Amino acid sequence: MDINDFLQEIKHINWFEHNKELNEEYHVVFSVFEAYDTWNKQMLKTWDKQIYLLENIAIEQIGNSRIDEIFSLVSSEIGNIIWQRWGEFIDKWHLEYETGLDNEMMDMVKRDMSWACIERILNKQGFFNELLKIYKTGYFPCSWLGDYPNGKAVVL
Repeated sequence: MDINDFLQEIKHINWFEHNKELNEEYHVVFSVFEAYDTWNKQMLKTWDKQIYLLENIAIEQIGNSRIDEIFSLVSSEIGNIIWQRWGEFIDKWHLEYETGLDNEMMDMVKRDMSWACIERILNKQGFFNELLKIYKTGYFPCSWLGDYPNGKAVVL
């Protein structure tokens, strides 16, 4: 898979544009602070395991320098747009009093998209491509309820 194809795909995501409705498929939270403070420990537990497994395969198959290049390309490609859309999301839902975690949240998006790209390059349909599907629905996957793959995504 070509990285440019992936970059074109993620450029067209409607970042953070869900209608803030409850969704049977996900566990929806409505607060940035809740997403981070309440769910961060579980997110780290779930994501770290998936990153570790994927990173080991990726280092072996494409190498550290290629991984770094992908992270850089993805960050450059979506950095400005996700910041813009995040600001619009914060304004739309009147979450201005819940700022301060913006850098961390945007880094999470770039991390997830970078690993999704790596999964595609490795021809794997794994955890991060599942997250990509969630981002495409306009939600921000911030944790996992249950033990992955059981349970469901926690989304903001």
